[in-house]
Amino acid sequence: MKRALLGLGLVACQGAPKSQPAELASASASAATAPASASAAAAPMPWFSGRWQGSYDAELHRIETAAGGVKEWKQDDGKQAAGPGTLSLEAKPDGSVSGSASGPLGEQNLLGHIEGDRVALTLTSSAENGFRGVIVAAQVGSDIKGVLSASTGDSLSVRRASVTLSKVAR
Repeated sequence: MKRALLGLGLVACQGAPKSQPAELASASASAATAPASASAAAAPMPWFSGRWQGSYDAELHRIETAAGGVKEWKQDDGKQAAGPGTLSLEAKPDGSVSGSASGPLGEQNLLGHIEGDRVALTLTSSAENGFRGVIVAAQVGSDIKGVLSASTGDSLSVRRASVTLSKVAR
């Protein structure tokens, strides 16, 4: 019986995996992780990542009300704070966007986010009664196109503009 148990013990030991030298184990581990890191490095950047520049052409946005309304809205002839302006943005791979705008609406800072093919930006001004607003846009081909809606801080002057942004080649 002792011989049988001893024989089983030898067979069991022979079937057990043999330990590998440290260099071999290390090489196996790095070979297993190499394809994962190579594929992570080769991941493509999102379509929006990078610098964008564009323009807008601000014009009067007439607000109509059925009864009454703010008399200043009717007095606004749309000649002031109208015309072409420029936009400059930096979009990061995580979708965050920052930039600036300048033109007839004054100087604004832009902050926002890109998700999928949609772009949402907020325009802020440091001027006391400067124009503030939003840009809502989408990817159209290789460009970003949308609408800028802005008003003065007191909301007595309201402007609207079409916006087109193109990616800047690096």
